[in-house]
Amino acid sequence: MIRQNDSERGNVKDEKVTAQVRPGSVPPTGEPHTRCLRRTCKAAAVVLAALTVVVTTGAQDGSLIGKEVSIPRHLQDGEEFELSIPKLIQFGEKLFTAKFTIQEGAGRPLTKGTGNPLSDPTSPLVFPTNFDRLSSPDANSCAGCHNAPAPGGGGDRVTEVFVLAQRFDRLTFDHNEKPLMPTRGTMDESGQYVTLDNATDDRKTISMNGSGFIEMLARQMTADLQAEAALTPIGGSTPLTSKGVSFGTLIHKADGSWDTSKVEGLVAPSLSTSGQSPPSLIIRPLHQASNVVSLRQFSNNAFNHHHGMQAEERFGHVDADGDGFTNELTTADLTAVSIYQATLAVPGRVIPNDPAVERANLEGEVLFKHIGCTRCHVPTLSLTANNNPGLPGQPGWVYFEPNPYN
Repeated sequence: MIRQNDSERGNVKDEKVTAQVRPGSVPPTGEPHTRCLRRTCKAAAVVLAALTVVVTTGAQDGSLIGKEVSIPRHLQDGEEFELSIPKLIQFGEKLFTAKFTIQEGAGRPLTKGTGNPLSDPTSPLVFPTNFDRLSSPDANSCAGCHNAPAPGGGGDRVTEVFVLAQRFDRLTFDHNEKPLMPTRGTMDESGQYVTLDNATDDRKTISMNGSGFIEMLARQMTADLQAEAALTPIGGSTPLTSKGVSFGTLIHKADGSWDTSKVEGLVAPSLSTSGQSPPSLIIRPLHQASNVVSLRQFSNNAFNHHHGMQAEERFGHVDADGDGFTNELTTADLTAVSIYQATLAVPGRVIPNDPAVERANLEGEVLFKHIGCTRCHVPTLSLTANNNPGLPGQPGWVYFEPNPYN
């Protein structure tokens, strides 16, 4: 099911592209989340198995000689509403596995991995400094790292990402570099020399499988917390809970302002408040630091960070990175690649067919609960039927773009 309204927000259409699971795959209210995931993933597998191959044909007169691009034709904004969901997912996978080249906008000579301009624009990231394993760009393709056991999965240790290094133009650790300036190559924001130990945080490439369900859980839980905040009277306080998880207590002070000092588990941007405006209480489920709201935001950031591919909805109709290309990814492209990731099947739990191993596994599960691990590592979180923020009347397991909390 695909919907669109006529309003626009900045450069991004207020689109709604909705993927409905097949009839019979939607669990009844209260069904365990794991069963819900199994049913939905089986449906997704049926859909993906039925995809047809779309071949982009080129000229036969030799005009493609010397031309090397991974996506000869991008989706134009509005086409995402015309394609079937299976074909939209297929195009999203094509973007995820594409090996982008400089002939289509890969690289970011004048932009950091954060999206900010270089500290020293007189030293652009061009050969031989344009490909850097630490501060990036560091890959041609999303699947270059997310590939185990298939595109969208995790990655070997060689694909680990050096988080925070992207705030530097090019991390060199060279104390003799000229000009010497913060976040150019060797000094942090305060002017202190950095080392490999404190300049970056080495993180494993994790799987994107199941991320659509994770985002939908975050949407539902955000809606719960915001509803609880809205019912908090002036001079009162409210325990914030969703799906059995406690987020501390929100205080509505006598002067109408809000005190978030007792709120737990939410990052600073979600607790920001001014005057009588309440905090957003948005749950940001992606990245280990819980800083990213949605797959769409994650993809926008990653395309720039790792490949130097700058989306029109983030950078506008300008050549921010100075590589001679604008609108390197369309809004429709971002919708397709987000929905592709959202429909990646959830990995199941595999217990070897060995009685001793099975017994040890079950005993470990009991011990895990007994010593209190499940107080934080909740075994299951269920999507509820009547809670789909931004898409009233639809079941809570229907994923759509864009996330209402972007």
